Amino acid sequence: MAGLNLRALAQLPKAQRQAVMALHGQSEWVKCAEDPIYWLDSSQHPDKIPYVYTKDPHKIYTCRACQTEVVEDRRVFHNEIIHDKHQNGLRQLLEDFELLPAIRPFTLMEYMPPIIQAWVTSQYFAIEKSRDMMATWLMIALFTWDAMFHEGRQHIFQSEDAFKTLELVQRADLIYRETPAFLKKAIGRAQFSKGNAKSGELFFLDQKSEILGFPQGPDQIRQFHPTGVFADEAAFQLEAGASFAAVKPAIMMGGRYSMISSANRSWFEQVCRDRVEEA
Repeated sequence: MAGLNLRALAQLPKAQRQAVMALHGQSEWVKCAEDPIYWLDSSQHPDKIPYVYTKDPHKIYTCRACQTEVVEDRRVFHNEIIHDKHQNGLRQLLEDFELLPAIRPFTLMEYMPPIIQAWVTSQYFAIEKSRDMMATWLMIALFTWDAMFHEGRQHIFQSEDAFKTLELVQRADLIYRETPAFLKKAIGRAQFSKGNAKSGELFFLDQKSEILGFPQGPDQIRQFHPTGVFADEAAFQLEAGASFAAVKPAIMMGGRYSMISSANRSWFEQVCRDRVEEA
């Protein structure tokens, strides 16, 4: 299917419209399954329809004049420095800035495709991140992509405690729930729960794939032979090295271990500096 003309599609009878959408969903499912960058990059999609959404609880505004995204307390500074406006009362700010919805399309930054390519081809993967990189969202999206579009995957998410890990799995669930209906139908059913560990479980029933959340520690994951493990804020997990050692024998058989973190003196830092023997 070369493309999707939404206006023409809307004119079709309901049964025919549903059939066309089903075919379109299957076609796009194949393209997404083959390439996570295609799935994430809405500029490549028919009618530029976003397939991946994220959620940000912070108030982010778009400047109506230059389309720059600005956090709430930087609007006055933006107007003064960028647009030379110095009368910034509430009414003026409401006129100059538009509040973005909390749930909004994933933005594929220019530095992300090389990271994605490295992730796809690397068995062991570590990123030192800053807060504004969207690195956690990117890693969650990639593991969710693998489970959502491929059969029999088992991925484990770990963070410092059960609450933080639950939030990671909830993000994966949000990505599924916000997927456009025509593509979600091709993906099939999914089921989310907090699970026995209260750290989150997400099952893609038709794909027979799953994402399981566990708090940090080797005993949580020792008995699993997962397709992949994602350790978020690994530099702040006191047992990150022990967790990696516990699951490494299973990963060596063909799995993937990915970890990211902001800066902190730790085993993670030694890994990133290639000085693990010193840790």
